[in-house]
Amino acid sequence: MNKRKIQVVTHALALFVEQGIMETSIQDIIERAGISKGTFYNYFTSKNQCVSAVLEQVRYETRMKRSELQIGKRSDDRAVLIEQIAMISRNNQKHGLSAMFEEIFHSRDKEMKQYVIHYRMFEIDWLADRLIDVYGETLRMNAFEAAVIFFGIQQHLLFTAKTINQSHIDPGTVARSVFHYMDYIIESLIEKDTSVIDDEKLQVMKGQMTQEEVKQEEILQLLDESSGHLRFTKPQADLTTALRYEIAHQPLRESVVNALLLPYLDAFKGSTGYNQAKDIMSMVWRYMHQ
Repeated sequence: MNKRKIQVVTHALALFVEQGIMETSIQDIIERAGISKGTFYNYFTSKNQCVSAVLEQVRYETRMKRSELQIGKRSDDRAVLIEQIAMISRNNQKHGLSAMFEEIFHSRDKEMKQYVIHYRMFEIDWLADRLIDVYGETLRMNAFEAAVIFFGIQQHLLFTAKTINQSHIDPGTVARSVFHYMDYIIESLIEKDTSVIDDEKLQVMKGQMTQEEVKQEEILQLLDESSGHLRFTKPQADLTTALRYEIAHQPLRESVVNALLLPYLDAFKGSTGYNQAKDIMSMVWRYMHQ
């Protein structure tokens, strides 16, 4: 999304949280964002498509932050995964996603319900892959169910804490506690075959969902654009050149790219190119792990 569209999405999200999705009209969004009706319809064909863009923007922001937390760390480091999960929880609270999801599920709008289902499925799928990183390949067949159980326990603990006004509870503390329980649950899933979800039907559903794939050419184009538009320091120029070389190199040398990503991002901290560097870093991470 371009910057102007992101601003409109940000205003729409604020309205959805303040007033509720159903009570927010397209005219409300137009007035809050300070745009014309024509501009709104250039970006979205309907309010539902605007809701979809809001969820995609939140998911994009979450992906970027997850990538930042993992770069340069061991994939099987449980502390990193706990930090990532806590960040997701805080991000969801910040954007009021729980209230939005609840409103959508209580509505009769099937299209918006599908947006939420896809959002949640992608998040569960991400956690399933990360649980395999931490617990090993023996979990693969049951990883999705393990992720469902993890998020289920976490959600109800946070909900109960909120209900009894235990407002000081830390998402990181909750995530660590849930991991303690997961050690026993995962052992049961693997050793005692206590799984419930039908894997065949799960694969059919996942096959119907599409997630945009990051292409090598897109990353190379972004790196070239940053070189053309920004005035680089020598470290920024050297690291951009090195990263571009590695992305263009086939087969991809993941260990070398991993070693470059943090220094690349650090080189741009405090500069106008930092946000673009974060975007590139996130795309590279997804490219390596898709």
